[in-house]
Amino acid sequence: NSHSLDSFAAHNVLKYLDDQAEATGAVPDDRTIVIERFRDEIGDWRVCILSPFGVPVHAPWAMAIERRLVERYDIPVETMYTDDGIVMRLPEAADDLPLHELIIDPDDIDELVMASLPNTSLFSARFRECSARALILPRRRPDQRTPLWQQRQRAADLLAVAGKYPTFPMLLEASRECLQDVFDVPALREVLTQLRSRTIRVVTVDTAKASPFAQSLLFRSALQSSRIT
Repeated sequence: NSHSLDSFAAHNVLKYLDDQAEATGAVPDDRTIVIERFRDEIGDWRVCILSPFGVPVHAPWAMAIERRLVERYDIPVETMYTDDGIVMRLPEAADDLPLHELIIDPDDIDELVMASLPNTSLFSARFRECSARALILPRRRPDQRTPLWQQRQRAADLLAVAGKYPTFPMLLEASRECLQDVFDVPALREVLTQLRSRTIRVVTVDTAKASPFAQSLLFRSALQSSRIT
């Protein structure tokens, strides 16, 4: 195969892929998703869904998983996502959680995403931006910038009131932006349909420590979390 890498870089890429295959038995691609589970340094479970389908698919998938696990098992779940997959932190007691619960039925995905969306930081941020564009959150002093923490607080106060009125225009616009501009729910539904039909296979594995792909996913998720906070 032709490539534009020098010999050192090509060797490193091949070793990275070989190490991943040795750790989990498979390398994720557009026909293979790897679900890897291991314990972190404090004993909680980490579950990594290693997938190449990108944030527009992984973000709504992560939200749906959170909603499903809370509804069915009353398990508190922390999720993060990147273009390379989804990371979940589960409590130590979640030993018996069947990993197939992470593969949401495509017929349920729209309802789960819509039910979860208003409680996400993404929705709050989009609502704040929409309200600012509509001048519903004007600056007290037009010649000065409003600190971000004040913008967030005022937007949160407005959201608490607007939430009582489902047809409030900024709620509708924030939902539209999330569902159409950020998420690709139809693509997620197609992925889940192919998982159900086994056109895309799922490899599940328990590992003693994070595989190379999982390590990269954890690192990128930590960077993303630090930027958000």
